[in-house]
Amino acid sequence: MTSDDLPIGRRVASWRVRRSMTQQQLADRLCRSKSWVDKVERGVRALDRYSVIQDLAEVLRIDPEVLLGQQSQKTPVGALDGMDDIRAALARYDTPEVTQQTAEEVRRQVGYAWLTYQHAHYAQLVRVLPSLLDVVQGVRALELRVQTYRLASALLVKLGEADLGWLSADRAMAVAGDDPPLAATAAISVGQALRASGRDCLALAATLAAANRILPPPTDVAPFRVGDHEVGGPWGDQMTRQPHDHQGAGGGG
Repeated sequence: MTSDDLPIGRRVASWRVRRSMTQQQLADRLCRSKSWVDKVERGVRALDRYSVIQDLAEVLRIDPEVLLGQQSQKTPVGALDGMDDIRAALARYDTPEVTQQTAEEVRRQVGYAWLTYQHAHYAQLVRVLPSLLDVVQGVRALELRVQTYRLASALLVKLGEADLGWLSADRAMAVAGDDPPLAATAAISVGQALRASGRDCLALAATLAAANRILPPPTDVAPFRVGDHEVGGPWGDQMTRQPHDHQGAGGGG
């Protein structure tokens, strides 16, 4: 019997042991009881909620699909149909000729795409994302465009295409413009892509920039230094976003 054939409770127990955790330690990190963990591992209690599986996977530091026994369904990134189409969509700066849709129709598509990502159906999302990236170009609702670029960034980072994910996150920043909440969420995606690229210093700077966008600046906060770069505290506005600066701690362009 392979690991994919094991009941999910047995997989939980196996990964718990690999992480050198007791049932009590796992229970504490999940804010559950030891009895709950024991019942899950013995198959007495069913794991029928995806959110609970996500919580378990996060504590065990694995992907949810591993607990679900779906890792054998993963396809190498280079073999995923649609990756070249995603690259082409992100490299396009004109408005493509597509059938115009209402904001509500596009909103439903974006919501479905995020749900697809959350359920780790990456190959399916790779196929639908290029057309979605084209569709949102014709939508006035900026939040839909930002959310779509953020989704593309998250997917690309997950699939090991961090630099391309960085490009998508930067497109989200460009679309967000001067809208503080949108720009802040887009900056988080920039930070995540930079971390995945090994540029931890720039990732921290981008995250601080997100805080700068949404918090009022107090007058008595001393500047905070990130490496050799001075940043005006978590509320300051002395940092210039440099999305294409490849110099950072842990990586170089």
